[in-house]
Amino acid sequence: MRNMPIMLSLAALACATPLMASALMASDSRDAEIRARTADAIANLDERGQKLAKIYLKDRVAGDPVDCIPRTRLRRSTAASDDVLLYDDGSVVYVNTPYLGCPRARDNTMISQTPVGRLCSGDIVLVQDLRINVPLGSCALSEFVPYRKVKKGG
Repeated sequence: MRNMPIMLSLAALACATPLMASALMASDSRDAEIRARTADAIANLDERGQKLAKIYLKDRVAGDPVDCIPRTRLRRSTAASDDVLLYDDGSVVYVNTPYLGCPRARDNTMISQTPVGRLCSGDIVLVQDLRINVPLGSCALSEFVPYRKVKKGG
């Protein structure tokens, strides 16, 4: 009788293990899908966007997508196109492909207002022409794909 809680715990763990493995495989599949969608968006940039992406992403490789990035560390952000937003924190460049694109983002100012010190998937970015102070639209951010410099091994 003293071993009953241990046996129940082991039985529960044995039942949960296939579920956890299934969830991890689904997560890996989803991450791969997000990375592929991001790579496709970068590959389909026009010449101007390609030049910008090369500057930001030179010698970097894509990592696993993240839902949020630290806003306080961001040095700069720009739009390579209305479908590819780049956020640079110095050591990592995060690429975001908004769910429905971000109309007019490339040639205007992107403004994000969050109550916390980070940008997250689902946050709204406002696009505004600051020269004439006119809002032009908005978009919802998706997951961020971090691009990190490749460490040179020796």
